[in-house]
Amino acid sequence: MFGAGLTALTGETGAGKTLLVDALAIVMGGRPPRGIVRAGEPAYVEAVFRRADGTDVILAREIPSEGRARAWVDGRLVSLAVLNEVATGLCDIHGQHEHQSLLSPGAVRSALDAVAGIDRAAMLTARAELRSIESARADLGGDPSAIERECALLDHQVGVIDAAHIADVGEIDRLLAEAALLSDAQQLRTALATGLDQLEGHEGSNPRDSIAQLRHQLISYPSLAQTTETLEAAEVALAEASSALRSSLEAIEANPQRSEEIDDRLRVLHDLCRMHGPALADVLASRTDLAERSGQLRSALDLQGELETTLAAAQVNLDQQLIILESARRTAAPMLLRALKDRLADLALGRSEVDLQIAGPGGEHVELLFSANRGHALQPVAAVASGGELARLMLALRLILPGGPTCMVFDEVDAGIGGSTALVLAGALNEVALDRQVLVVTHLAQVAAAANRQVAVIKTTGERDGASARELDGPGRISEIARMLSGHPDSEAARRHASELLALDQTDAHQLPLV
Repeated sequence: MFGAGLTALTGETGAGKTLLVDALAIVMGGRPPRGIVRAGEPAYVEAVFRRADGTDVILAREIPSEGRARAWVDGRLVSLAVLNEVATGLCDIHGQHEHQSLLSPGAVRSALDAVAGIDRAAMLTARAELRSIESARADLGGDPSAIERECALLDHQVGVIDAAHIADVGEIDRLLAEAALLSDAQQLRTALATGLDQLEGHEGSNPRDSIAQLRHQLISYPSLAQTTETLEAAEVALAEASSALRSSLEAIEANPQRSEEIDDRLRVLHDLCRMHGPALADVLASRTDLAERSGQLRSALDLQGELETTLAAAQVNLDQQLIILESARRTAAPMLLRALKDRLADLALGRSEVDLQIAGPGGEHVELLFSANRGHALQPVAAVASGGELARLMLALRLILPGGPTCMVFDEVDAGIGGSTALVLAGALNEVALDRQVLVVTHLAQVAAAANRQVAVIKTTGERDGASARELDGPGRISEIARMLSGHPDSEAARRHASELLALDQTDAHQLPLV
């Protein structure tokens, strides 16, 4: 039914033409109008769009009378956010609807750039370079003073470990053993002295002398040689025990100063272990890590200094690009406004006023201001333009802008238009439709006659009213355009006029094949 070029949707008031536009807006993610769904009966809308690259995408929505709507893309259930993302750029609906890409943030700026041939590439490259350098600086640790403080803390911790002069990872165990010995020194000396006295007591009464005398008595008996040898070994062992006792007794002495030194040393080592690990080996490993981290941060500080210089240069470059960009936009704005005003004059908006508000770095914030009547305050176009005015404003913009979606819908674009202006409007719509599909909901015979094809929307009656749509052939178009001219499709005068309009437009209009 719908193809390339201009398709007119016509029918009596209330037949359901706008319902088709509403359905298209809904399937693209728009908010369903209040009361559009009967109670207890969900509505299902499906549409097939052909992208610019020739591929098709199927969008669908189910709108219940109560509860949340559901959405599908190519048969896959998706969220509304995904549906909106997929639908972006497929179709513009110009009228009292939400799918108007020229009113979206940044769209007017892009329109200005497109008309004037302004290239943002240099500015975007400069901005990306600046952000990359800022990111690299942040990766290095951020604020230089904070890095300096961290380095100072790390160096202090390394210095505390170095001051301990840890040479032996087993030092704690050794000191604990020595401390235990010192704490019991007096008791140990008494015990050792007693033992030594028992081994080396009065001559002839100590064990060593007794064993020596017995060994001499038995030495002349060969049959007791083994016993003699055992006694000799015992005599040697007792001698060694005496020597050991004497050495230990000489080595152990009460030394309060040494005990204090050991306690102080253990306190230092235990503090380090508590901070850096359960053992001295962990303390030494932590010292290595802390020193390495300090070195890395100091290297980062050096690199950060270099980055600060690079960052400053990148900021200067970006500032220059923004100045160039803003200047180009402010220079181009009058050109866009003149072209737009010329087109609006042709579309019965000759007394309207438009302006561009350019603000922000580089003039990145560009807003279209509009007033339908000369002398009235200019305001953002979405806030003040009526449905018909907005549609014609979008049509005028589309006439002067390159690109745009491959499908456009204009609803109420002919509001308040008649006579020769209707012919200009028809020509403008055909001009936009030269390289895309354009649907127009119209009550004007001149616009309908200029279309490549015409679809009639007819209200059906019965047990439950509805609407149907069918593409009209040649005779059907004559009857429908005659109805639009006079209200009487069978009027001979109206049919002749309709035939003349169709013949005129078939001669002058650009014809495109169906898709």
